[in-house]
Amino acid sequence: MRFRSLPHVLAVIVISSLLSVMVTAQSFTPVREQKNLSPAALAKLHTLETLKELPPGEWRFHAGDLPHGESVGLDDSSWPLVGPKSHAPKEAVWYRRVIEVPKTLNGYDITGARVWFQFHATANGPMPQIIYFNGRRVALGDDLEPIILFEPAKPGDKVLVAVKLLHTVDDKTFEGVSLRVEPSADATSNARPNPD
Repeated sequence: MRFRSLPHVLAVIVISSLLSVMVTAQSFTPVREQKNLSPAALAKLHTLETLKELPPGEWRFHAGDLPHGESVGLDDSSWPLVGPKSHAPKEAVWYRRVIEVPKTLNGYDITGARVWFQFHATANGPMPQIIYFNGRRVALGDDLEPIILFEPAKPGDKVLVAVKLLHTVDDKTFEGVSLRVEPSADATSNARPNPD
């Protein structure tokens, strides 16, 4: 009888130990530790946090399908500008924007970094999307994963991004765009603010 209960006792001891470790680890959260930083160190930390993404900017929008909405030669200057949380009809729609690698990102040079692109939109049910970079299709499907937009990033490089959202059961909502910056190994070892 004693041998049968031994595994249960061991399980309770292991679970109790794990819970104790988890509670201890949670007491050292970064938010709590920020209280111990000087104002200058805290400002530097917040600046570094802004280096992980490029600003998404506003997008040109066209309700309804049109042939070759991805074309680099298409004049979209009359299309309205939209930002996150804007609504679109059930029919096919287009979003376009030129994305440029800035000279610096909050004072830091991101030359050589990898920049990932991800378009976010929602609708009731599946919402197929087609993504084009400079008129070339780079992705097609639902719930697409991030796609490399620049690698290596060079200040001044530009890409015309066009996204076609196909017909959906209900209206769509444009949730925004992620432009995640992944620094190169060289950049992280030599990270210094650019004096410009």
